Amino acid sequence: MNKYIALAALAVCSLATTAQQPTDTFWHLQPYSKKGNSGIGLEEAKEMMKEKTPQTVIVAIADAGVDIYHPDLKNMLWVNENEIPDNNIDDDGNGYIDDKYGWNFLGETTFDNMELTREYARLNAKYELKSAENIADVDEYNTYLILKEKYLKEQAGAKQTFEILQKMMNGMQALEKSYGEDMTLEEVTNHKPQNKFEQIGKLVLLATAKKSSEPFNFQAIKNEMQGGYDQYDFMYNYGYNAIFNPRPAKVGDDYEDATEQGYGNNKVYYGERFSSHGTHVAGIVAADASNDFGAKGICQSCKIMSIRNVPEGDERDKDVANGIRYAVDNGAKIVNMSFGKGYSYRPDVVKEAIRYAEDKGVLLIHAAGNSSQNNDNTNNFPNDSKNEFNNWLEVGASSWEKKPSALAEFSNYGKEEVDLFSPGVAIYSTTPENNYEAFDGTSMASPVAAGVAAFVWSYYPSLTAAQLKQILIDSAIPIKGRNRVPGSRKRKKVNELSLTGAEVNLPAALRMAQNIVNP
Repeated sequence: MNKYIALAALAVCSLATTAQQPTDTFWHLQPYSKKGNSGIGLEEAKEMMKEKTPQTVIVAIADAGVDIYHPDLKNMLWVNENEIPDNNIDDDGNGYIDDKYGWNFLGETTFDNMELTREYARLNAKYELKSAENIADVDEYNTYLILKEKYLKEQAGAKQTFEILQKMMNGMQALEKSYGEDMTLEEVTNHKPQNKFEQIGKLVLLATAKKSSEPFNFQAIKNEMQGGYDQYDFMYNYGYNAIFNPRPAKVGDDYEDATEQGYGNNKVYYGERFSSHGTHVAGIVAADASNDFGAKGICQSCKIMSIRNVPEGDERDKDVANGIRYAVDNGAKIVNMSFGKGYSYRPDVVKEAIRYAEDKGVLLIHAAGNSSQNNDNTNNFPNDSKNEFNNWLEVGASSWEKKPSALAEFSNYGKEEVDLFSPGVAIYSTTPENNYEAFDGTSMASPVAAGVAAFVWSYYPSLTAAQLKQILIDSAIPIKGRNRVPGSRKRKKVNELSLTGAEVNLPAALRMAQNIVNP
């Protein structure tokens, strides 16, 4: 019985805790406030600019793809006017055929491995059968040993959790066969299990109901459980599967040729599951606010360019670099990158692309990550190589809550590596197939900052990317007092957790831009 109770406890930890929610669906757009719901101040900014006419700013969403048919996005898309769609000809000569809304560097890829898995597989093939005394590159061999230990540990953990969740799902399905999807708590309580799966299912449901403050809802619990199952199904069967390599069949490029371009296809939307993240990110920046439904994008003078280079799994450096270059070459002024990983195969290739964007005056905005880690001490790729570039803004997530919970508990941080914080909890935006949801993550904080940057740039187009980055940093409003360090009970001043210790603010950024352009 103890084993089954432990399984139920695992489910309760991940599913049954109901966090508080903000009182305002669009709290991230509200004015700055010390009392919570502290947003970017969109309405004040719009009032400030009501006599001015903005210019169009193209924002590239380098992500998992964007639902180009969504009613809140279809009028906000960048369209390549120099390309005749669907004629199988590269009309504008940019190296990409029929790229009407952007480009898909993943081809038909949906699942891919974690970068840790790919690096382990690469080095394991080189060193598995070699003894330490026969190693020429000792540093690389030592790196391999560290990677091997970490990979095997994480692979085993993914396998164990997947198998546990599989048993839980079997238990839930067994009970559903007896009582249907509208089963009541009383039916679950009185059920006499006929096998171990029913026993697990009953324990999970009862433990979840006990911990939750919401009325018992079997379907909601099952849906949450399904999400966890799908995640670990991916992790076990694909993410930590060192044999799995979709690249040759799904993309067909010469993967080792980092300079290769033009591979992939023009399919920038890849369905409800695989493009949910990118669609949500796009809506934060520029969902159509002129209608009476759905989401409200920050920048209504923006056009969204979709770059699909993030699969379910870790993005590949070659695709990241080519995504940046495509955005730059096709007119994007800002590239939002809500992705990251702990290992990198070709960081030099990405670094060259960042430099290319810097030379062309394009601002890159990147999510700091969701591991509650200090990025000063732990790798998070891609990054700006310790402030080497003047066009890179690294963004952590702030919460709608007041001090001491002003920072999102999941957000990465770092005095040197994270520039500022931006709303990233319960952010309501577009999701595929005409839907809307609230998501958490620095993945949401980054496009909030990108929307702010694009709004400012649309009214002050003479600013350089370096100036705009500095404006966002210098105008950010300090988060006062001692706040909880993400992932810890310790409290620190926020200026110890990022470069600025502050959160992005649109009216303050506009005032600073005005002073620079017209001193």
